[in-house]
Amino acid sequence: MRIQPIIFLSLTLSLLHPGPAAAGESLVEGRGLAATERSVAQDDLFPAASASLEIALDDKGEGPSMLWLTRRYGELSGQHITFSAETKAQLEATLVQLDRGLSVPAPQVQQAFEVMLRQSGFSLAIESAAAPRILRIRSMNSPESAELKQTSKLISTAQLDLARRHPAMQFHVVVNLPHLDVRQVSNSLRSIITDSRTTMLLPAGNSRSMVMGGFGDWVHENARMLQAMDAAAAEAEVDRSEVIIVLSSGDANAMAKMLEGVFSHTESPPSQRVLIRPSEATQSLLVSAPSGRMDTIRRVIAALDR
Repeated sequence: MRIQPIIFLSLTLSLLHPGPAAAGESLVEGRGLAATERSVAQDDLFPAASASLEIALDDKGEGPSMLWLTRRYGELSGQHITFSAETKAQLEATLVQLDRGLSVPAPQVQQAFEVMLRQSGFSLAIESAAAPRILRIRSMNSPESAELKQTSKLISTAQLDLARRHPAMQFHVVVNLPHLDVRQVSNSLRSIITDSRTTMLLPAGNSRSMVMGGFGDWVHENARMLQAMDAAAAEAEVDRSEVIIVLSSGDANAMAKMLEGVFSHTESPPSQRVLIRPSEATQSLLVSAPSGRMDTIRRVIAALDR
């Protein structure tokens, strides 16, 4: 009996550098969390495929097995893939689900393979980065899924796009959130964790940082969301000052226009903008600006008001 996973009506694949390997079936033990704590420094994790990946449907409109896809992927990338006997049986029983044949260009093979792995209930990890490179596929529907967090790779927030390109791999990242209460945020966001085997969201001690872990696309999406929340909180926290500066000479309207040309930028967030309103009656300027910029504004006005 063949297992029928989610049907892929289409695959929208962004450019990326492809990947791993040939079929080996020996069981390779996980290296443990300590071995994965080294931050990923490469622009990508896998070498490019040697050719495009061609997936054809048979006369009944059915695709090949995931085991065939895994072996073909290995042939194209020149790396070795290992899996348990249970995972092998599931790979063989699971069909690649497509609405029609698919030709994947070589630069996109890695991401296409990971998309199909993930949607079919499998994960990918690098067991040995040294030659010969060995990858490991685990079934999410087996006891092996408990090992997933041990395969997680540490990345920096600058490498979130790398995680996005690898939806079948586990990553973790420390996100600095100086303007948020990370404990309150983590409690509020528990609902986004649907599977504790594959995802985590933890405050980093008493710091203003959050440790996030999960599949690459999940880590990317939710880390970006937290960064956006922190940026919004930072904007709301900006300390602003308002002062009236009386001019000793010159025209208040002309001075206001000159200063707005120097300090006002429409693309700046509202809390960061400098607002200057002239008063002809009193020859003065009402200046509203972030407190950190007020001294600079005062000095410029003093230099011009002579």
